[in-house]
Amino acid sequence: GETSNGVMRIVGLTGGIACGKSTVVGAIERFGVPVIDCDKIARQVVVPGSGGLKQIVQSFGDDILHQDGTLDRKALGKIIFNDSEKRKQLNRITIPRISRAIFWSIFTHFVLGTPLVIIDAPTLYETKSLLPVCHSVVVVATSEEKQLEWLMARDKSSKEDAMSRIKSQMPTAEKVKLAQKVLWNTGTREETLDKATSLIKEYRNNLGISRLFSMPAIGLSGLALWMIIRFLL
Repeated sequence: GETSNGVMRIVGLTGGIACGKSTVVGAIERFGVPVIDCDKIARQVVVPGSGGLKQIVQSFGDDILHQDGTLDRKALGKIIFNDSEKRKQLNRITIPRISRAIFWSIFTHFVLGTPLVIIDAPTLYETKSLLPVCHSVVVVATSEEKQLEWLMARDKSSKEDAMSRIKSQMPTAEKVKLAQKVLWNTGTREETLDKATSLIKEYRNNLGISRLFSMPAIGLSGLALWMIIRFLL
């Protein structure tokens, strides 16, 4: 197989709603592999005091804030749900900020010499913006019956509400066709954790990584560059 040779591998991880992706992420993180969580970054760019939230308030008014100053996602969701122009307006504020944060995180891992990074991106195939940086994509999938059952249990929602949420997204079957690897989450939790462990071992073996964090020469020079950039920005 390949060896890392200072080359970082980026693996995109995606899947449908309530397919068990968070279980897989948990297994990967226990291995010590860094996971860039796109949903978490999306929340960070609109925390109180951020430029992102200030711009959203300027565009949509104070009604989209909770009393404690945090973003009321439900209120904002109602505004943009049936208004494509307003949705585009919101995307113009948030997407550049989210992209910058994701690429900064990737760059940080690159200069530190991290051999393997996972990007956890629920809408990887829908937005397509991160696909060019991914060496391969893993889709976590389950049966339609299990997906519906898990979503209803998780959100305590009716069958109709759960179905409409699933239908509003890109079908998991389409993602499965596009992916380089599919992790089927159709058995027990233990079986899924075993599959996730095998997957990470396979990626590590392909890279020739004997331990997870190698520090090739590029890592040391890159670390210096990273520190300089941090001080300049």
